[in-house]
Order: sequence, then C-alpha cells, then structure tokens
Amino acid sequence: MKKTAIAKRYAKALLEIGVEEKRYKEIGNELRNISSVFAANPELNKFLLNPMYKLEDRQGLIEKVAGAVEASLVVKKFLALLVAIRAIALIEGISGAYTRMEDDLSGRIKVNVETTVELNEGRIAEIRKRLQEITKEEVILSVEKNPALIGGLVFRIGNTILDGSIKRQLERLKEGITQI
Repeated sequence: MKKTAIAKRYAKALLEIGVEEKRYKEIGNELRNISSVFAANPELNKFLLNPMYKLEDRQGLIEKVAGAVEASLVVKKFLALLVAIRAIALIEGISGAYTRMEDDLSGRIKVNVETTVELNEGRIAEIRKRLQEITKEEVILSVEKNPALIGGLVFRIGNTILDGSIKRQLERLKEGITQI
C-alpha cells in the first residue's frame, strides 16, 4: 500500500478520535507542530526508526518531543504507536492528510490564485468574498505572482484548475490555428 494511503488511514483514525472528543482542531494544531519539528530535524526520524536503539529509548525521545510542543495525551499515545510500529516517518504525510480532512470537516477550502501583478488587500478580500459566495465555504486564499501568465488569473481549488490567463488563451488559439 502506498505511503500516502497509509498516512490517510492514520489521519482518519486520529480525526475520528478528535471528533469524538470534540478536540479535532487542537489535535490538528498539535500534529502540525510535531510535523514541523520533524521537518526541521531530519535526524530525528533516523533515530526513531533505527532498530539498534532500544524501543524504550525511542519512546522516551518521542515523549520528550511531544512534551516540548505540549501535545495532548491522545497525540502522545499516537506518536508512541507510530514509533512502536516504525511508522513515524509518515508523520508529515499524516499531518497533511489530517489538515485536509479537518478543512473538509470545518467547511474550509484552500484556493491558490496566480496572477501577473501584486494584488492589494482590497482585491484579495473581494476575490475571497466571491469565492465564498460561490462555494458556500470558508476560503483560505494564497496569492502568488507569476509574470509568465501575461495577464488574467489562475485558480487552483484542490485538483481543479480554472485557468483564465492570457497565456492559456493564446495557447488555445495556437492549437486552433494549427488544427486548420
């Protein structure tokens, strides 16, 4: 089974616990904090996955890491389980999957907008408002400048891309001309 599929299964299980305890947002924050610790310290994974070290030593280290980010008992137990079954390397994938599931549960969507020029806060707020009206969900908007577009906007919502750029329009025009 692919690592991403496994990560999703662990994330789903943890989210179900969080929903049951009515703490899924806090658990999500804790998981993201832990994931950032692992991203900043790649040697941590190496130690926790190395069978040459006793399980007790690896469990002790993950307990200290969890304590440092003030993780709840649920997250501490979850991390201890991942260390015991040697799946701690999946923590970043689990965190990402959890965040996506948490967003779905909370009615949030992430939208990436590419534009050729810098957008002022008023324009960004207008785009966010219109997207929220269309989707009926809270929109978390990120804006990137991409001069290669020539003009227009490109929206990425999950796996959907809405390309209204002049670059894409020129490409379509070129395709149409070459087919004649």
